[in-house]
Amino acid sequence: MITNKKKELARRRAERSLPPLTPEEQSEWDQLRQYREKAIKESGAKLAEHLMAFNDGVIAIIITIVVLEIAAPLSKSAYQDFFSQILIYLISFFVVANFWYEIHHAFSFHIMQAGKMTMVCDFAFLASLSLIPVMTKWIMGDLSVLSVVSYGVVYFLVQIFELATEMVGMRSSLPHIKTYRKIWGRLSWLRFLWLLLLNLAFILISFVNPRLGMILYLAFPIINFVTPDNRGQRARKGDKKS
Repeated sequence: MITNKKKELARRRAERSLPPLTPEEQSEWDQLRQYREKAIKESGAKLAEHLMAFNDGVIAIIITIVVLEIAAPLSKSAYQDFFSQILIYLISFFVVANFWYEIHHAFSFHIMQAGKMTMVCDFAFLASLSLIPVMTKWIMGDLSVLSVVSYGVVYFLVQIFELATEMVGMRSSLPHIKTYRKIWGRLSWLRFLWLLLLNLAFILISFVNPRLGMILYLAFPIINFVTPDNRGQRARKGDKKS
């Protein structure tokens, strides 16, 4: 607040030191100030819209690159490798699609305004998500404790950055609704603890049985993707009760 007041005083002093403007210049200056004030008010909403569009584009490219890596079987000996690549692609597709739905849900219901930190968290989410197809190919081509644990770490980072994008974006969108922010903040921390414990359990299982760990990591997001989402119905019930 103090910094903003200092900037406003400096701006007013600079305006006083300028020579008087003609009526035409004053009109243009007022229009410019109104446009700038409107742009500042709408910048958060526009950034949120651009991030949604950027997410769609990047995720589409991630899926496209994976399918382009599949080589056509030019001989009978290549059939087995071809079908394994198809399986890797389908698994990667549904894992990435599940994360696309989660970030879409976050922007649709919680992120109406976005700031720079929202953008940073969202870009970190996309950067880690782009590694999922590579990690899927690794664990299916070379099943080992290292490959499954590495997949688990990347998968956990994607989840955390998605949650961080939602939390930071919600704070930018609802800065004055303290009660909602407090409740949602507690729920977000509970989600963080749940994700942490779940991934630690999967990683510990992977040290004992890498194959079971791989099945859990690949099956969990696919099951989550095809399971009906009741969050909208629960929200409407909560609104009716209140």
